[in-house]
Amino acid sequence: MSERRLGTIARLQIQRSAIKHKGVGYDPAPLLAVEEAAIGPHGISGLADGAHVLDVHHAAHPSGRGGGHRTLSMGFTGHYDRIRGRFGEGFPVGVGGENVVVDHEGRLFAGDLSGWVVIRTAGGEIPLTGARVAAPCREFTSYLLGGTGVRDREEIAADLEFLSEGMRGFLLDPGALARPMPVRVGDEVLLRN
Repeated sequence: MSERRLGTIARLQIQRSAIKHKGVGYDPAPLLAVEEAAIGPHGISGLADGAHVLDVHHAAHPSGRGGGHRTLSMGFTGHYDRIRGRFGEGFPVGVGGENVVVDHEGRLFAGDLSGWVVIRTAGGEIPLTGARVAAPCREFTSYLLGGTGVRDREEIAADLEFLSEGMRGFLLDPGALARPMPVRVGDEVLLRN
């Protein structure tokens, strides 16, 4: 079994409510950065003001959006460097809504994350598997391009292509966990094959 260090967690965040409004627009205001969260088999919750706040994709979130299709998402700072290089400097790390953003300079693809992505915490390891691409949407892409409204797919085809293949982040499955485990900014992230 081989192991490779990807980096440390630079940002943890949850979505308190939807940030993408299909055909209408994209609003990152519901994103909440936290220093500590809990990742469990049904999703992530963030510790804010002494209480755990469920991510909108958590299976127990009252919105019902937690259908198991997007339990946990992960992005990388190197991807944000490239996004800012194309769309401008005004986009902070995490604006795409990933729950975990790892400080990693390079560009990663889904094939690079085959095997297990492991978060090493003070309380043990959090194994994540099944990395798949978080497909870019018209709403987020239009937001990066500025202006109001959602642009036609044909108009932004090259930008959607740029954001594809994992540039927009990855979806991971925490289903191997028996219970929620605490994770903090600064925890190490590894790739294990």
